[in-house]
Amino acid sequence: MKTSKRILNILSTVLLLAAAGVVIFVFVLRLTGAKPKLFGYYIFNVVSDSMTPMINIDDVILVKECSGADVKKGDIITYRGQSGDFAGKDVTHKVIEEPVTDTGGTIRIQTQGIKEGAIKDPVITGEQVLGKYVRTMKILSIVFFIFRKWYGLVIFLLIIFALLGKEVYNLAKLSRKADQVEELTQEQLKEIIASGNAEALTDEQAEQILQAAQAKKEAEQSKANKEKED
Repeated sequence: MKTSKRILNILSTVLLLAAAGVVIFVFVLRLTGAKPKLFGYYIFNVVSDSMTPMINIDDVILVKECSGADVKKGDIITYRGQSGDFAGKDVTHKVIEEPVTDTGGTIRIQTQGIKEGAIKDPVITGEQVLGKYVRTMKILSIVFFIFRKWYGLVIFLLIIFALLGKEVYNLAKLSRKADQVEELTQEQLKEIIASGNAEALTDEQAEQILQAAQAKKEAEQSKANKEKED
């Protein structure tokens, strides 16, 4: 049971750090003007309600990179706007008509938001397409929303310190327990040897001594691992 709880604590810490890492990664790329992209997938934070109720403001979405030739009617795509209110912005809208290719070989695509009352976007070309919408990342959306606030960083640091503090406390507790058990069993062993009845050492006593030695070894190993991590 204790081992399972420790594993659970470690996993929760790893997941929290991973989520925070992704958020920081996105922030850094945004500050530098680059688009967050990993293994052919873009990560975007939605700032408009034009795709509600399917995609909402502050949602973090995953977009798979593709070309204009891969787009068809019904797809939800992200493209780089070049005209009107969309100029210079990354827009995620639905393709409402089958793309057409003009005589010059240029693919033209008609998109539109799905929010009630939305109007058609300016027609875009295949070269503007960044990729197709895959899914909304709900957990990451929550994390991203929290970390956008000043108190999000404070909460994150408090959780990290609490988890690390708990691990240090458990390690110290294990070490103290090992020392106490070893002292007890060593005293028992000395008494048996001094009395000349070493052969009378019971299986239970022998098991206690072995457990004490093992507990001490584990405590020392955990301490060594902790020092390496630090």
